[in-house]
Amino acid sequence: MRASALALAGALLLAGCSNSPEAKAPEAGNDSAAAAEGDNILHISWGGIAEADTGEAKRHWSTWTINLVDGGAAYGWLSDKSVTLPHALGFELAGNGKIGAVALDNRFEPVVREDGSMSQTAEGSPVRRFAILGSVKGPEGPFETLVEGEAKADARTVVKLPKEASARWLRLRIDSNWKGSGPTRLSDLAILGTLDQRGGAEAADVSGVYSHEYGPILLRQAGSEIFGCYNDGLGTLRGTKFGRIMRLAWFSKTEGSIGAATLVAANGKLYGFWYRPEDRMGSPWNAMKESGLDAADLAKCRTALYPPS
Repeated sequence: MRASALALAGALLLAGCSNSPEAKAPEAGNDSAAAAEGDNILHISWGGIAEADTGEAKRHWSTWTINLVDGGAAYGWLSDKSVTLPHALGFELAGNGKIGAVALDNRFEPVVREDGSMSQTAEGSPVRRFAILGSVKGPEGPFETLVEGEAKADARTVVKLPKEASARWLRLRIDSNWKGSGPTRLSDLAILGTLDQRGGAEAADVSGVYSHEYGPILLRQAGSEIFGCYNDGLGTLRGTKFGRIMRLAWFSKTEGSIGAATLVAANGKLYGFWYRPEDRMGSPWNAMKESGLDAADLAKCRTALYPPS
């Protein structure tokens, strides 16, 4: 990286993303209720992740479940047209959480992306009746119902649990939408409470080769430092790891541009987002681990992964 790129990378990593809970302003009309129940421990910056739903791989990324953990209404989830109600979406906290309330955001507030497209489409009807289920055992349960409720059609709805509950794995069951049929949409999901350890326990070394729609991503972990490479050496990554959370700066040689990324390493996958300067959303940056680095052909990525000391 050039000196200017390194300086900007440092600034991006220090500043983090404006979507993080500590940087995001309280929602009007909901701030007191949310503050009383705790932080949004499902947010990506806390190590929360969302699993892909049925049919997601065939849909545009602007409809993916991961958009529900970015802390804002600009990007959201849209159900697959071929799947009928009820819907079930899976989530995982970075550790055991004490949950006091949940918040569903049905507001439709898309933004215009750099290519002129919108971050969401008006297709789909907002979530109406729903339930949050939780488990402390594993992603397959057993699950118990933590709370049931009704979300307002075009607002952020905070629903308090009957009593504080413990869970790490969560399911959002969507029983109905406001139209009564057809695709269902949701802009954001917040789990309000406390987490036993932000970012989770120190995860295993993330070094390896990860498959991605734009080609493989190579990562090398050295202590808490992360070195990365993508697009056959034309893109580089550099940052730090806290628990299972990685806060990275990326640099594209082809574009001459730089930005930030927040990724969570869990379940042999990477979950998260990349951002352009000023925290403009790029897209989700999800990937699956294919192999370690030892047997990989590092090619043009070698210098990025093992920079001169």
